[in-house]
Amino acid sequence: MSANADAKSTPSYHAERGQAARRSASWTIAHAADDAGAPAGSQSIQRALVLLNLVGVLARDRPEGVSLAELTRVSGRPKASVRRTLVALASEGYVEQEPESTLYRLGIQARVLGDLAGQDGDDLGAASTDSLIRLADASTDTTFLTVRHGSYAVCARRQEGPGPIRNNALAVGDRHPLGVGAGSLAILSALSDEDVESVLASTAATRRHYPRFDDDAVRDLVRRSQEAGYALNDGRVIAGSWAIGVAVRDSAGRPVAALSVASIAERFEPHRREELAELLRHEAEAVHTALIRSEESRRTRGRP
Repeated sequence: MSANADAKSTPSYHAERGQAARRSASWTIAHAADDAGAPAGSQSIQRALVLLNLVGVLARDRPEGVSLAELTRVSGRPKASVRRTLVALASEGYVEQEPESTLYRLGIQARVLGDLAGQDGDDLGAASTDSLIRLADASTDTTFLTVRHGSYAVCARRQEGPGPIRNNALAVGDRHPLGVGAGSLAILSALSDEDVESVLASTAATRRHYPRFDDDAVRDLVRRSQEAGYALNDGRVIAGSWAIGVAVRDSAGRPVAALSVASIAERFEPHRREELAELLRHEAEAVHTALIRSEESRRTRGRP
């Protein structure tokens, strides 16, 4: 590995490079919710849920919690409004503070809901676990499961490989417009042309915060991904942070997620891209097969 690659394998390098991507992801969570079809009068509920999501994402690497000032800054809402919402969430156990602390983190009720969600038929998460581990072991790099949520993509799981390089540009809970990042681009590229245009229209305002992802650029990336059979993020989100992704289809054949491998540019030479793409396609098909079997099992048991 070159001296340049050695420098890029250090934790401080990727921590610095990851900060901008984290800021973009947090901004997207706070300001670009998919509210199509939301019932009238639900804005206050939506604002509370967005704030709860921000507490979880911003405090995920800080066990002590996140400050009111930071939540106010990221959310763009008045400090008094953020405080009132936090008090309401805390009264129901969704956020908590240590005694004498001014920092917030997820509370017991949020953790209970997370546990319940994990027990309640998380077919995609369960089906992808072994694939993420195999991909991480084979590549020695960081692997991800990205899940579609409307016109956006959410990082649902990550698995570290045994190699020395850690990619910190994407973390569990991060949310970006479809097309931004390898897994997200893989999902978008698997949609119909009509759906791609619908996504572009829906995320136009948000993508102003992603300088290299205007409409024409995303269309070009989609065409390139479709021709190659995989999506490549060649440092477009964070310079030096590269990734390759392949879409995962559910039991009905819809592109609902993606598997991806991320590292530094030096590890994505053309021949290795093809090797990784083949590994990703194999594991994406394994997840698809597992989802079909899970659906068949539910029908056999008479579950919806």
